[in-house]
Amino acid sequence: MKTCAQIVAVAGTVLVAGCASEPRPVHRPEPMVQVQSEPSPVASTGPRARLRIPPPMNVSLLSVQVKPGASASGPRGASALTLSSDGTDEGGTPGVVMTGVSRVTFAEEGADFDPCVSRDGKKLVFASTQHRTNADIYWKKTDSRVVTQLTNDPGQDAMPAISPDGKSIAFASDRTGNWDIYVMPVTGGRAVQVTSDSADDVHPSWSPDGRSLVFSRQGQASGRWEMWVTEVANPAVANFIGYGVLPQWCPVAGTGSNGSDKVLFQLGRERGRRTFSLWTVEISNGTTGNTTEIASSAETALIDPSWSPDGQWVVYTEVPVDGSDSRPQWATLWMISGEGEGKVRLTDGTGLALSPVWGGNDRLFFVSDRSGKDNIWSLDLGPAVRSAQAALGAGVSPTTATAAAPANAKFNESEPVANGPASIEEHTTASEKHTDQ
Repeated sequence: MKTCAQIVAVAGTVLVAGCASEPRPVHRPEPMVQVQSEPSPVASTGPRARLRIPPPMNVSLLSVQVKPGASASGPRGASALTLSSDGTDEGGTPGVVMTGVSRVTFAEEGADFDPCVSRDGKKLVFASTQHRTNADIYWKKTDSRVVTQLTNDPGQDAMPAISPDGKSIAFASDRTGNWDIYVMPVTGGRAVQVTSDSADDVHPSWSPDGRSLVFSRQGQASGRWEMWVTEVANPAVANFIGYGVLPQWCPVAGTGSNGSDKVLFQLGRERGRRTFSLWTVEISNGTTGNTTEIASSAETALIDPSWSPDGQWVVYTEVPVDGSDSRPQWATLWMISGEGEGKVRLTDGTGLALSPVWGGNDRLFFVSDRSGKDNIWSLDLGPAVRSAQAALGAGVSPTTATAAAPANAKFNESEPVANGPASIEEHTTASEKHTDQ
């Protein structure tokens, strides 16, 4: 039986290498980082035990299973996430001094991960194991500590995606034994099963009109991650659109050639170290074309791609591929244009920053272990946008250059963020005092 631990995406894993052949079962009692072509699943028994979700890092599918513990640079929390302190990195790539960094979720046990932000930037939907070992879906206001639990079933629920109209949430769950896609009201309630294939289906993303979903499927015949599209109202029909994982439908329709839509995804090479790079593919009326690589690295893996709300920019995570079976020593966030230009580094240092998602108020939400547990944080993207515009020589902003932060977030615009654990401050006001649910 194929194990589901290879579906890293679900809460405890980050895929850093491609999948070119049939996965092989390998017992992995400890979290590991997959750096070869085949995902290395965790052997276990029972339909729900097939995918163990330790305190996870993000929604990425397939391989870095995360657990609390020591990192290469010391105990977790001691190696801080830091921000670029000058205009360029060592290689000359533009970097920026980021401001308005604040903590958004406050898990003291388990972890918060898989963030998804509403288009107005005011509501955050995410998966969490803070209240029990199984992952559930929660929502909260971005400027509050009050959380509302939306799912509470015996299985694992993760990878939520808010529909364009803000009324529904698509998510992945293994409540029926294997991973399938479900849709429920944004306020919770009865979830409707969208996919029922015997293969594992994960990581849904909505089309701009809210009628269709693109998702990842672990191909049973191919042994590779595949991308499929289905209509929510007619899920019996699904169309294969290519190989890849973590697909993200561009939120703006018609950004491709001849009015086609674009889908962003990560794809592993089928030679060399087989690490992931970032691609886009155009889709129109069920047909695809113009598959384009927009970012790659020979030494690191590029994962977790996500669009800006206007479809002009892409944010993603860079992680090392060093051949070890341990938690990554670092994970850095980057921004690049949808055409693969204007690359800007968003975070720096030895800490971990993963699963970036761009809020409608030009705030970036991401997962970091800076507090000692995996929680969701946010930062102001205004400086990054301006730096990218300068790199491109653009005179007009394709997106809002000045970020609007939560009303209670404190900023320090005049001083560069220093290296070290104090470089990111938690900003908590009296209105954010924890309320037990």
